[in-house]
Amino acid sequence: MTLLNRILLFYTLALLGSLGLVGYWSWAEFHNQIERVREGGIEAVTNQNGPFEEALEIVMYAGLPAVLLGVIAGVFLMRRALRPIHDLTVALEKTDVSNLTEPVALSGSGDELDRMAAVFNRMKDRLGASFTQSREFTLHASHELKTPLTILHGTLEQMLTPNMNSDLAREKIVSMIEEVQRLSGIVGQLSFLARADAGQMSLSLETLDLHELVQDLAEETAVLASPCSISVDLAECEPCRLNADRMRIRQLLLNLADNAVKHNHAGGSVVIRLVYRNDRAIFSIENTGSLLQPEQQGRVFERFFRGDTAHGSGTEGSGLGLSIAQSIVHAHGGEISFTTLGGSKTRIAVSLLPALI
Repeated sequence: MTLLNRILLFYTLALLGSLGLVGYWSWAEFHNQIERVREGGIEAVTNQNGPFEEALEIVMYAGLPAVLLGVIAGVFLMRRALRPIHDLTVALEKTDVSNLTEPVALSGSGDELDRMAAVFNRMKDRLGASFTQSREFTLHASHELKTPLTILHGTLEQMLTPNMNSDLAREKIVSMIEEVQRLSGIVGQLSFLARADAGQMSLSLETLDLHELVQDLAEETAVLASPCSISVDLAECEPCRLNADRMRIRQLLLNLADNAVKHNHAGGSVVIRLVYRNDRAIFSIENTGSLLQPEQQGRVFERFFRGDTAHGSGTEGSGLGLSIAQSIVHAHGGEISFTTLGGSKTRIAVSLLPALI
């Protein structure tokens, strides 16, 4: 049965129920009048209410309840008829990369919504296959690139001997080594993200003191920021323990600190905080610097996205640092957010749970 026919059927049932109530009350009134005529003659009827009062009584005691019954039954039946639309909408809203292999349940009615759900399931299958193929390509390509880059790096280092007579040749070899190292870093980051997308990120969970890692991070960030006269302030650092992978959490913190220094300006500032709120460890890092355009701020966690200002400023980096940070946070069941503050400041906040004091 089609959705239109189902709605028409339910609505017809509601109307028939209302009509039946009015008909029954009218029959009861006429039956009472006939009985009064039989018992007391025509005078028994004429002494009662007139036609207007009788009609008004039927409307008040039969019509209004019938309308109310029709509305209630109509709402119930229409809600039941439209329930598959609500379920399909909820399923579509919850669809993301993580659940492309989970099909949307069919109602079995064979109507338009069932066909739409079947089409959506086929689309999810195609998207899932596409994402899987993309992840496998990235993972395999990054793996295959590691060996030639390692060989190339070793060969260039062998060429860089103390006996080289030409300073120009030495500079070129050093430059090529730096580029090979940069490519190796990008390949490693892509391999990490591909494994994270495939759910292959292994975590060695242990109970660690997050505040100690943050204190070490503040000291390391100060060293990293000193050449640009960027001040680093550890504003808050509350004691906090959580179950997490120490190496990954340290990688997360270093990525965020490196991003805060790279996208800063000379004489700027970096403010680091760690607080414990509502059973959550909340780490945040604020930095001054050029602000992204409003339409770009929602893309900061996209891969290879660096923003127009970053492309034009000669800032080093591949645009994968925040994507890696997001993957690490999600692997630990946490949340990460980007916010623009006043005074040309931005803040990245990480919420990790469960946290244990």
